[in-house]
Amino acid sequence: MKRSERAYQARRELDLKFQMANIKPIRTRPRSGWIRAIRSGLGMSQEILAARLGVAAPTVTKLEKSELNNTISMGKLAEIAHALDCRLVYALVPNVSIEDTVQKQARRKSAKLLGYVATTMQLENQAVSAGQQSDQIQRQAQQIIESGRLWAKD
Repeated sequence: MKRSERAYQARRELDLKFQMANIKPIRTRPRSGWIRAIRSGLGMSQEILAARLGVAAPTVTKLEKSELNNTISMGKLAEIAHALDCRLVYALVPNVSIEDTVQKQARRKSAKLLGYVATTMQLENQAVSAGQQSDQIQRQAQQIIESGRLWAKD
């Protein structure tokens, strides 16, 4: 199996996983942060969480602020999750499907590349119709995807 086919298959599998996952309700962190929200929901004081973590109580305040400031480490979040009887789930969630992102990038790169050709052809009075240009962009985009040059600098 060619590299481009493996990449296509990987995109399909990831897109399927994201479609099947119901993550919309948890995409946005609570205003107070996950640590404080879950701690409060459990009815657990900062002092008790601190004891479970083996740290001083003021450290929990710092950790909760650190989460809100996006400066907390993954390791520390995992420790806190364990202390709260939770599981840390880490994911990068695409805004659109991975396939859509790949196709958009390929068309953009193709249009840029073919734009130079179209300009030259116009200057030589050999312009192509919009439909033909669209077909050329799509064909070139597919070649770019298959070549593995999708994210390479021009």
